[in-house]
Amino acid sequence: MKLLEGKSAVIYGAAGNIGRATAKAFAKEGSMVFLAGRTLKTTRALAEEITSEGGLAEASQVDALDPVSVEEHLKWILASRGKLDVSYNLISTGVGMGSQLT
Repeated sequence: MKLLEGKSAVIYGAAGNIGRATAKAFAKEGSMVFLAGRTLKTTRALAEEITSEGGLAEASQVDALDPVSVEEHLKWILASRGKLDVSYNLISTGVGMGSQLT
């Protein structure tokens, strides 16, 4: 059994270098990865790469600093998968430490 078998993970900022590596590692360990980013083209290319390697991935255009965008995406994940086990935020922002993020 793989470490993340049957788990669901959303990765915000998935198209960056760390996000790509994280998404591929999560998928390799059996997780369904929901790739979220501002640019659909790059997240879609990553999803295609992951699925071509036997993993499970879905790409979505999401602005992680917009509460409505994040909430709509989360509702979609829950409707399609039934649960979310991991939420990983890799976006760049000028928000200072201790400030609330969406």
